[in-house]
Amino acid sequence: MMRRVWLLLCLLSLAACTSFREVPSSATPLAPTVQDQPFDVSGRLAVNIDGKGHVAGFDWLHTLDSDALAIKSPIGNTVASLQRDRDGVTMDANGERQHADDVETLTERQLGWPLPLANMVWWVRGHPAPSSPYAMTADGDLQQQGWLIHISRDAANLELPRRVELARPGLSIRLVLSDWRQFVPLQSLPVTP
Repeated sequence: MMRRVWLLLCLLSLAACTSFREVPSSATPLAPTVQDQPFDVSGRLAVNIDGKGHVAGFDWLHTLDSDALAIKSPIGNTVASLQRDRDGVTMDANGERQHADDVETLTERQLGWPLPLANMVWWVRGHPAPSSPYAMTADGDLQQQGWLIHISRDAANLELPRRVELARPGLSIRLVLSDWRQFVPLQSLPVTP
């Protein structure tokens, strides 16, 4: 019986993956006067560090002053939560609470790899982070703060990013953004060929 339940869950996951069509997309530069906007998104997260893979679901609520990120098991139970605000970052996992000044320091210490949340806030919306220099590759991928970022969008609504892949030596992070509950397009500059 349990085997059938797992099979059904796997088939439903595959069906959810094919419910939209992705198209590759370049990151679009932001207008100098752009202001951050809140968003609320769920999806799947895959991390590969030195050849070891981990998969989870996530719910991410971003506001102008904070982030709340819940990491979920394949069956939907929250296994870790991360809260960022003006006072720093707190992570609750395995019955323990940890605190640090920034997300990268805390996740490096607790997970063994840094989660670049401050820049991911921009990357998941298809833009370079405005606070640091960046470059574009010939393939249209973004290079920023040591990461190579590949962005795919929903073919039916090109404003909505659907997949963001981050890579650097020994580490890759893939986000599949399957449920945007709140998304406000950011003011971007026209892309010139």
